[in-house]
Formats: sequence, structure tokens, C-alpha cells
Amino acid sequence: MTVASFAQGWPANYGGVMLQGFYWDSYADSQWSYLEEKADEIAPYFDLIWIPQSGFSGSSNNMGYTPQYYFNQNSSFGTEGQLRSMINAYKSRGTGFIADVVINHRNNLGVGGSWVDYPAETYGGETYQMLPSDIVKNDDGGQTKTWAEAHGYALSDNNDTGDGWDGCRDLDHKSANVNRVIKAYLDYLLNDLGYAGFRYDMVKGYSASFTADYNSTAKPAYSVGEYWDASSAIKNWINGTKIDGVPQSAAFDFQFRYRMRDALKSNDFTKLASSPSDAGGYPLIYQEDYRQYAVSFVENHDTEYRSATAQQDPLKGDTVAANAFMLAMPGTPCVFYKHWQTHRKDIKLMIEARRLAGVTNTSAYSVPMSQAMCHVVNVAGTKGHLICAIGSGLNMYPCPSGYTQILDGSKFRYYIETSALADWEDVKARIEEEEAPVPFTPYDATVYVKADFTPVYFYVWDSNNNTQLNGGWPGKRVDNSADNQTVIDGETWLKQTVRIGSADYYFNIIFNQGSGKPQTTDITRVTTDRYFIATLTGSTLSFEDVTSQHSTGIETLRSESANGGAEVLFDLMGRKVVNIHSGQILTRGQKKILCK
Repeated sequence: MTVASFAQGWPANYGGVMLQGFYWDSYADSQWSYLEEKADEIAPYFDLIWIPQSGFSGSSNNMGYTPQYYFNQNSSFGTEGQLRSMINAYKSRGTGFIADVVINHRNNLGVGGSWVDYPAETYGGETYQMLPSDIVKNDDGGQTKTWAEAHGYALSDNNDTGDGWDGCRDLDHKSANVNRVIKAYLDYLLNDLGYAGFRYDMVKGYSASFTADYNSTAKPAYSVGEYWDASSAIKNWINGTKIDGVPQSAAFDFQFRYRMRDALKSNDFTKLASSPSDAGGYPLIYQEDYRQYAVSFVENHDTEYRSATAQQDPLKGDTVAANAFMLAMPGTPCVFYKHWQTHRKDIKLMIEARRLAGVTNTSAYSVPMSQAMCHVVNVAGTKGHLICAIGSGLNMYPCPSGYTQILDGSKFRYYIETSALADWEDVKARIEEEEAPVPFTPYDATVYVKADFTPVYFYVWDSNNNTQLNGGWPGKRVDNSADNQTVIDGETWLKQTVRIGSADYYFNIIFNQGSGKPQTTDITRVTTDRYFIATLTGSTLSFEDVTSQHSTGIETLRSESANGGAEVLFDLMGRKVVNIHSGQILTRGQKKILCK
């Protein structure tokens, strides 16, 4: 029996761990092609991956929260073909993707200054198009209605059934047409693209009954809503999704995140053991009736540090300890991408410890100790008990009889019931081998472009805190200096060389005509010689990657030969690679190899 055949809202006794596979502006690190390249690294540890809204949103470098199209799946993160390839690559490894479903609001096309126009999309032989009458009449506090009436349009007669959002037009979910379009879209995500489930954005914006209706029709195995509020309000939303007494969706456990933040900030870990009487703030995973429907997290794209002017509400430190506590507790933990990138080895070990004990989203737990300097939980897994101690005074809680200490880090410690130890030493050895660094020798990578226009500017930034290598926008003009040119087969190419100084270093580039002029979309994660042809058509500047037609100094190797051979290959991060697939760039010593 499959999960989908019995799941309602979120499966019970579920032991999976989810990864949020993006952060704000993660256009390089969350490219579909890049995530697919990381399948052998990520899939063994995560059962679900939540990725950005994958439909076209009207511009490059758009995170997808202002969607324009539903059935056009070409986004800032890659093409539809790349999306399908990535989903299939992970599905073959047992990992599913969670689609970010943004249906509270929708961005209009704005043709001719319109506030209310939407594209007609054809899918499965049917045409789907939203109309001005699909917009709630009180959108933007009545401003949309005023504009529409002045231009001869009529909005819906219905007011919004939830909170408004001024960034786009809010949709009337009471509309039969809105229902028809969204249900077709959700079916497309699940049964055509191959998503495993949904993450519903801003569900405070419309009645929970609509989520119930959409899910009862689409039947996703996994559904989680973003209801950013107190736990009491989140519970009311979960209850509002019920059909025949059964919730049709889980929800993110925001109050768990805030309790963790407050405990770390104040160094008072009794905040992790707050009483159920605490108004609105008792985390869902602490409540037996709701922990099945709780998706816990300690950071996400909305709470992280974004920039000096958009600091949000980030955890300032101790993120490893925060993840340790989350991954030991019931509920379904969702690891933040940046935490995975920075603390991969620690998180791998925590996930394996969770699996070893058999902790699930409905596991019971007790609290043997809760003091300001040390809070302890004992979680009953299906295979044994896992204890997590967190705080600055870990020695206050020594290893109890019948348990073995398996992990010890800054402000956290794991003990597991000795009878459940199994092959822990083998697990640790495997992870140590996966994460073992190899020597790296710096080298140069050059971008070459042949352009049919002038002037040509290179705007370049790198992975070192987005450092601008050619200064601020629009970057450096490269077509007026012999130092920036080379002749290949009688044709002039413009170029820029960047030193690749470490295994995790890369740079990104945009070709443009100058400030306020046409530009290409981002070309990300450049680590080897690349060749491009850039073309200006009207006001659109596009490029074609022709690297495969030119010598790059990268040796090629058939992936099946690499898999069957005895030689040791490493990825660009210096980790040993066991499963080789086409398209990977690997290393043999200091030689780069492209697997075909």
C-alpha cells in the first residue's frame, strides 16, 4: 500500500525528514540542474524536498511568490525539462518534492497598465484563464475595484475570506472558475510533473475550507500550510481543513521555531518546556493530538538574514544545537538549506540517529530535566529511545544507565538506548568518508562570449558573500580593451578569467549593454571554462551556451564506465562519489572529468 492511498493531510507514524531546498535569492544554489547534480548527496538523507514555486512569474530572478502562469513551468530556477529531470532523478532514489503552491494571490500581466489581466493557458486540450471577476471586490482595500470600474471592468461580488496581501490581486476562491483553474493546476503538479505534495503559501489569505476542498480533489500524500500565527490559530486552521473529522493538511509549527529562538537568545532552555497554558504559544509538536500535523523548523526563507536592510528574524548562532533538538523531536522536521550546506556532517549524523531510534511524527516523549542551563527530552522511537540534551550545562545530565552517548556538540548531546545502537559505528565511518576533504589546487576559469552588439558589459559576482568582481552594476565594459579579447578560429570573443580558489567557490555573470539597457538572465555557478553566444533581438538580450562545441580542457568519461570502474573520483567539493550519473563534473586528482 502506498502512502498516497491512506494519507489524509499528513501520514501518521511518518519518520521522514524534509529539506527546504532554497533560501531567499538562492538562484544559483537552487537551480534545478544543480539540485539534480546533488541527488546522490541529498537523497539518502531527506525523504521530501520543498522547492520554490516553479511556474513562470514574469521576470528573471523572481522567487515565485508573484506567479503569473500555472502551466508554464519555466522559472528563475530552470526550465520545465530541467524540473522534470530533477524530480525523476530524486524519485528514483526514493525522495519526493513538495511544490510551493501560491494561490492566495496572482500577479496580472499588466499589459497596457492593466491591473486585472491574466493569460489564457491551454493544458490537456482545455483552456484555463482567470478573469477580473475572479478578484475579490475588497482587494487592496478597494483600490483595485476603483481602478477596475474606471476602466470598465467588474470584480467579484465577494469579499476576501482571509487576510489581504497588496503585492498582487487576491483571488476569490468562491469563484467556480478559480476552483476549476486551481484544481487543474494541482492535478498537473502531482500527476504530470510528478510532485509528491504541496506547501500552501499564505493560507491565512483564504478560508481553510478551500484547502480541504483542493486536497480532497487532488489527494496529495503530503500537504502543509503556512499559517504564520500563534499555535491556537494554527490549530483552528488545521481543524478548518477537516473533512469527515480528518484534517486534510499539516501546518508549519511556527511557535516551535520561536521557542527555540528565545531559548538560544536568552540562554534559558526552560523556554523549550513551556506549559500548555501559555496563550497561543505552545508548539504543535508538544501536543499529542496535533504533532502528526506539525512540520517543525528552526529557520526558513522568511526568517533568515537576507541583507543589511532586510534582516528579518534570523537565529544568531547555535544553529547546530537547534537542529539537533528539532531532529530528535516528533513531528516532521524541515531542515533549512543554508544549515544543511554549512553543517552537513552534523545534520547527517542527527538524521541517522533519528532513524536508528525510529523516531516518527507521532512519537511520545518525556522531559527528564528542564533547567535554564539544560533541557532534556527522551523520545520513544519504534526501535529505541533517543535522548537529546540541549543547553550550556550539558554535564548536568550525565548519560543514564542503559544508554550510550553517540553525539556531542556545542550545546547539544545525543544518547541512544544501547539496545538500539545497531550499526552506529559503521554509519559514522560512512559519513566520515563522505565528508573527508581531498587536496585542492586553485585554477583559472574563463568565460568567453561572442556578441552581436556593443557595448558589452560583464557584471560578475561570486560565492564569497556575493562579492562584486567588476564593481557595481552594470559591471565592466569589456569590448574596448585588447586585454579582454581573444581570437578563436578567426572570430573575436570577449572574455574574463576568474581564479577558482577553493572547492566550493564559483562565480556568476550577466552580460548586459549598460545601466538601464538590456541584460541576460543570470548565468550561475561557473567553475570551468564556458563559451556563450549573446544575441540582441529588439530589447531582449539572450544567450546560448556553446561550451560543448569548444575545447574546455575537461576530459570526458562515460558514466557507466565510471560506475563500473575501480578508480576513485571526487566531486567539486572534494567528496568521494560512489554513484555517478551523466552531466556530473568530477575530479581525478587535479584533472576535471565530465561524465557523459
